[in-house]
Amino acid sequence: MKLLFIINRQAGKNESYKLVEDQLSKHYDAEVRYTEYSGHAAVLAKEFSEKYGKNSLIFACGGDGTLNEVICGSHGLGSVVAPVPTGSGNDFIRDFEIPRESYLDIDSLINGRDVEIDLICCNDKISGNSVTVGFDCAVAKNVERFKKKRFISPGLAYKLSIFYCLFKERRHKLSVVADGRSLAADDCLLSLCAKGKYYGGGIKCAPKASRDDGKLDFMYIPTIGVLKFISLLPTFSKGGHIDNPKTAFIRHFKSDRVIYEADEPFEIGIDGEILTVDKAEIGVLKGAQTIRIPLG
Repeated sequence: MKLLFIINRQAGKNESYKLVEDQLSKHYDAEVRYTEYSGHAAVLAKEFSEKYGKNSLIFACGGDGTLNEVICGSHGLGSVVAPVPTGSGNDFIRDFEIPRESYLDIDSLINGRDVEIDLICCNDKISGNSVTVGFDCAVAKNVERFKKKRFISPGLAYKLSIFYCLFKERRHKLSVVADGRSLAADDCLLSLCAKGKYYGGGIKCAPKASRDDGKLDFMYIPTIGVLKFISLLPTFSKGGHIDNPKTAFIRHFKSDRVIYEADEPFEIGIDGEILTVDKAEIGVLKGAQTIRIPLG
């Protein structure tokens, strides 16, 4: 098996990637490449996958963005991808309920087990975790400026961005059709299609999402008042907003296909990457990626 370590040294603030480097220098005969720009991980993964195919294991050392790039670059070429969570959010690995430290132990990953997971397709893009529209995109877009402030942790940056957008970007005019059902969403707070349960550094947005059920976990929340929104946050963060009588205004169901449209270009978030589109068509790629996780 050919090994490639793609390391994003810009991910996170604690330089966890050095833990990986220390192990590589002592134990492994592997190719090591460092990302130099946004999207570089996808380029590196594609080149390696085209060369070695099913005989390749690619370690994505960074945050969820780096992992998504590696998945996109190697998609359809047979490579196994191993997440090494050295970033700030690391939401992808939470679904597997294995301690983060196990992923940072390269021996544990190399001797781990392979699982097949579904991917989300959105227009011509691939997502390993979730596609969002509305409020969450505004939060993701603004969180970067808070991260740049001194003494602000990644988790606090997300919270500050949430409260900023609460007053500035709470209403979004969208047309939403899920499995042929029109939600007539003229006033949408947020909506998402998920395969993973978490985003935003541990927020349990889609508690019923499954990595391998062949379905999108679809949710839609209409615009609500500021006080009601604030009261919802603790419940939403812990995943208690689904099938809750107090949040009956939230629409949630499993779906095969979701379409978002608007009169003007709007923003979508694909695993944290913010894009501007005229229309977003979203579906599922069943069992499209093999992931290497530690034994647990």
